[in-house]
Amino acid sequence: MSKRPDVLIEQALRALGRTRRYLGQRTLEEYLQDDQCQSSIERQLEIAGDALGQLRKLDTAIFARIPEGDVVVAFRNVLAHGYAELDHRRVYHVASARAGQLETVLAQLLKEMPEGEGSDASR
Repeated sequence: MSKRPDVLIEQALRALGRTRRYLGQRTLEEYLQDDQCQSSIERQLEIAGDALGQLRKLDTAIFARIPEGDVVVAFRNVLAHGYAELDHRRVYHVASARAGQLETVLAQLLKEMPEGEGSDASR
């Protein structure tokens, strides 16, 4: 079954929301000491990147509106396949500084979708 663009954006939004929630107010030092938090955040960023990778294949026009969308998908590939070289400081930076920005862009894209699409973003 083929997914709709709004469903993929919703998946990415949910994962990014979890990323922010799981990170909370942790400092970099606290994050580096908490391997459970690291794993949780890495997984959510991987989910968000995978959803956007699927969106890139499904609807290039919508994907083109995501700033640095290709970078997000590439980062997902690092998380999924390059964990031996994973830089946890970089993951922290993405989770603390970049995930919220991406979430804002995706929420706006979802709002602009035709009526009836994208109504479940809060799930």
